Amino acid sequence: MRRPDPRRAKVHFNYTVAEAALLFDVHRNTVRNWTRTGLRTFRAGKAILILGEELRRYLTDRRAERRTACPPGSMYCLRCRAPRTPAQGMVEAVSVTQTTVNLRGLCDDCEGFMHRRASLARLEEIGFGWVCVHAATAEPSR
Repeated sequence: MRRPDPRRAKVHFNYTVAEAALLFDVHRNTVRNWTRTGLRTFRAGKAILILGEELRRYLTDRRAERRTACPPGSMYCLRCRAPRTPAQGMVEAVSVTQTTVNLRGLCDDCEGFMHRRASLARLEEIGFGWVCVHAATAEPSR
């Protein structure tokens, strides 16, 4: 797993480092690094145990810290890993459902692809009210 899902940790269970690593499909050293960066543990004899509730809290907090909100008029650049404004204000909006669109553009800094999913009702609010939305056309399969 690339991003461990905090919901996999059972709140009322205790985990050893090896069990937590197996649960999230990561290496034991990854779990040890988590303990160095804020995951609280306790000792039970020789074993180091992690409370399930604490493990869930740590992973949830860690995920929340990494989230980046896009300010109005910007989209998330995959190369820069940051919100950026589209190059020359050019944005393509492709309809996904009746109420949702995918916004696509190029980054002004690195010329990488940028994406943002938005509700049609919120286009004005997020700074893309001027975008013309077109329906996606699928190629017929043969």
